[in-house]
Amino acid sequence: MENKTDFNDLVKKIDSKEILLPDFQRDFVWKDDEQQKSITASVLAKMPIGSILLLQSEPTEYACKKIGLNQEINTAEIKNKIYFLLDGQQRITVLTNVFSNEIQDNKKRISDLVSPSLKRRFFLLIPRWKDLWNNPEKDDLFGVRRLKFPYSDPDSDIPDFLTGDIKSFIVSMQFSQKDEKPYNPSVQLSTDLDTFCLSYSEGYLIPLFLTIGIGKNQSLEQLRFTEIIKSIAHNINNEIMNYYQSVLTNDNLHKGFIEKFFIDDEEEKNEVINNHELLGKNLKNRETLWPFNMMDYLKGCLKGMVLNQVIVSEKERKRAIDIYENMNRGGVTLNTFDLIMAKVAIVSKDRFYDRIISLITSPKKDYPLDVVPSPIDEIIRNDIEKGSLNCSLSCDCYNDNKKEISPQYLDAFLDVLSLYCNNSGYNPETYNINDIKKNSILKLKPEEINENTEKTCFALDRALFFFQTRCGIRSIKELNNSLMLVIVATIFTNEEWFKSKRVHRILEAWYWAALFSGEFDKDQNAAMIRDLQNLVKIIIDSSQGIKWLRGMQSLVLNQTNFSDKSLLLMQKTDEDRYPKRNLRASICQFLLSRSYTDMFDNEKIISAFGKEANSLEAHHIIPLGTVKTYGESTRKLRDDPGNICNSPLNFVLITKEANNAISDDPLDVYIQKISPAAKSSLHISEYNAGASPEKVLESRYTALLGDIQKRINDLLLGI
Repeated sequence: MENKTDFNDLVKKIDSKEILLPDFQRDFVWKDDEQQKSITASVLAKMPIGSILLLQSEPTEYACKKIGLNQEINTAEIKNKIYFLLDGQQRITVLTNVFSNEIQDNKKRISDLVSPSLKRRFFLLIPRWKDLWNNPEKDDLFGVRRLKFPYSDPDSDIPDFLTGDIKSFIVSMQFSQKDEKPYNPSVQLSTDLDTFCLSYSEGYLIPLFLTIGIGKNQSLEQLRFTEIIKSIAHNINNEIMNYYQSVLTNDNLHKGFIEKFFIDDEEEKNEVINNHELLGKNLKNRETLWPFNMMDYLKGCLKGMVLNQVIVSEKERKRAIDIYENMNRGGVTLNTFDLIMAKVAIVSKDRFYDRIISLITSPKKDYPLDVVPSPIDEIIRNDIEKGSLNCSLSCDCYNDNKKEISPQYLDAFLDVLSLYCNNSGYNPETYNINDIKKNSILKLKPEEINENTEKTCFALDRALFFFQTRCGIRSIKELNNSLMLVIVATIFTNEEWFKSKRVHRILEAWYWAALFSGEFDKDQNAAMIRDLQNLVKIIIDSSQGIKWLRGMQSLVLNQTNFSDKSLLLMQKTDEDRYPKRNLRASICQFLLSRSYTDMFDNEKIISAFGKEANSLEAHHIIPLGTVKTYGESTRKLRDDPGNICNSPLNFVLITKEANNAISDDPLDVYIQKISPAAKSSLHISEYNAGASPEKVLESRYTALLGDIQKRINDLLLGI
């Protein structure tokens, strides 16, 4: 039986200081945006989120703070016994911040927050109707396509989707102390928030932080929450009616729309076909019901949160400590891979985890040298001929000291295994987004898992060979997106394709185009299936067009709000629009993919296979010290995402030794040390003591754009 908690009650107890955080608790560490989104997704999918441990005691027992805040509480003013949160600080802090204004309303200034990572507001993204109607493969979690909520009892029904399905619909936005954004907690709550949520470029936004009304603004928060969701339903209704009006004169489109829209209700369908005006009435009823169902669902997620409360009385203090230690002693919940291992045990006595390790570490790797581009082929020739190259190991897929397989490897293993087992004939149209979801993976038969494990591990190793030899990847953790590994490995389950130079060229052209165009910046699962289908079509039939690939190529270093020139040169005025950190790594990897001369040593070649590959560090070409003002610290500049020197265009990989050697050099000395060959190959020929950072980086942007475009064109020539 699941232990459930009404999270509304917990937040109210936090607000009234009935639940406090003892001062001996460790720091708040769940600072990563993705980590915060993950637990939010678990709540919205009505999944278990673990346990919390509460010790009931006198308020003066410990120095303590309010959840999420730095200020110490004067517990002498509290008369009744309270609950100290001994375990669960991370999840309770995040969820309180996500679903209420409790933490934000009780701070006096931003610095009162236990972490700057709490300067985030979370929203649930509701896609626009036309985006779902025109893309049937996209997930419609809340019945937008037909403006009909999918659950009859939203408060208590368990959804069909899983945590991973809804995570991509969770949007987080940062605020600062002085900005005037309508979701900033320091700004008076008004209809400006409604306007913002309804005009979001990717769809409609439901402000999750208004789900639990709390404090003096409770009535206003609930009003805005309700009005925003009602307005979303109204806008969806308008979208549907506008489309319906546009197809009325086309019998085929009109009939097709009615058939699809009323697919589950024959009587309504026939009525609307015979009387067009009834659609408006039908939609109005749905518009009325949908918002209340949506609100019931969200509130139901919190009211019935699958969170186990372990409450220990004051007399059982020793027991509380023992419980705490047991709750945190290596307890790892079952994941998909654990369940797959359990299934394979039915048909194989070998320990599956050890079997994967054996396949990763096996020296029997067959790498074709003729698919490797120059000059990397010369660097690794001896290792391939001697059989000493193992890309799975060199890419850190297995840690021998810890006897652990990389989590990224295991995730990719499950996806590739499922994609291959469900489509071993490589039919492009058969690839389906559901094949990489937990339900589909767990439906695999023990026999097919057992039979295709070796093929899958070999395919992953081949893919890593591709990424290391052609894409400048040194570790599986460096991959811009793990689904790119899944695509390449799925293709390389076919040994013939792995040995084809043409296939490697197609894949590399796709990789750079996708990487620098933001192909995987949004809707990653849909992008993965779409690109896999298109790539397999080209590989099977060379007459297939590559218009889709050229389309991506046209957006290389030119995708608005991802890789466009003004963004990379920090010319954006909106403080929230900064280049993503992974673009820095992508540019460094592109340069590393063909190797280059070290910035300060003409005789040293930097490559993904060099002896110093693992010690390479991202280096500011234009040092931070050259732009700092008097009294300003370099560390402060390093943490400023809007500083021109932190642009992705200002980085290159150099050895740790070189980085240390030039760290304190004056600019005129530092510039003289950069070799002419490095200036040319790294596109920093404009760099001199009098050049402005903007001019140097603009020149580098132009050179890199030309270099990437040329690389893609050369690769696609004659495929």
